[in-house]
Amino acid sequence: MNRIKDLRRARGITQDELGRLLGVQKAAVCKYENEKVGIPQAVLSKLTDIFGVTADHILCRDEAAPLPKGLRDRIRGGAPVMDAVSVPLVGMVHAGEPMLAEENIEDYIPVAAGEVYDGDYFFMEVVGDCMTGDHIAEGAIVLVRKTSDLRDGYIYVIRMGDEVLLRRVKRIKKSIALIPSNPAYDPMIVTGGDMEVIGRVVESRLRH
Repeated sequence: MNRIKDLRRARGITQDELGRLLGVQKAAVCKYENEKVGIPQAVLSKLTDIFGVTADHILCRDEAAPLPKGLRDRIRGGAPVMDAVSVPLVGMVHAGEPMLAEENIEDYIPVAAGEVYDGDYFFMEVVGDCMTGDHIAEGAIVLVRKTSDLRDGYIYVIRMGDEVLLRRVKRIKKSIALIPSNPAYDPMIVTGGDMEVIGRVVESRLRH
């Protein structure tokens, strides 16, 4: 028994999208959810990071511990979550400037508290079309969780020199590939010292 399907639906992502985050096929996600195969430890570790819950919670070993309020209400189909926090929206910034420096904040966007309960977050408006293959269009905004931890297959905000980039990452020996999802752009191969990891993208939305 596991809660993958409930957690996935609460986050509003499809099996295909979850598969891309995990680095597996949609069919594998379906098998995990329906318990036709066991969940590998590496996959379970990624799921805890994606959903912000413990492995015990995913595997239903903590029946007494409730989901965070925002997720719980959405799973049960209850009323819209009223508790919200204001997450800053920042623009593309130059090297040497703090990502969340007051002068870089353009707006604040309300987000259900249950979606940003673990860590520091900010929104960033997308400039360019390099990630359209992941349905991240120019002008969209992405919700970013601040972290320096780099995991294969995820989309990150990366600072290189005076540029801030949005790319999927993959480790190649001692180097890192920054991979766009638009085939019109080429991947970049960099070493760890050539870049700064700002945060990991957890959500993309169109700005109304």
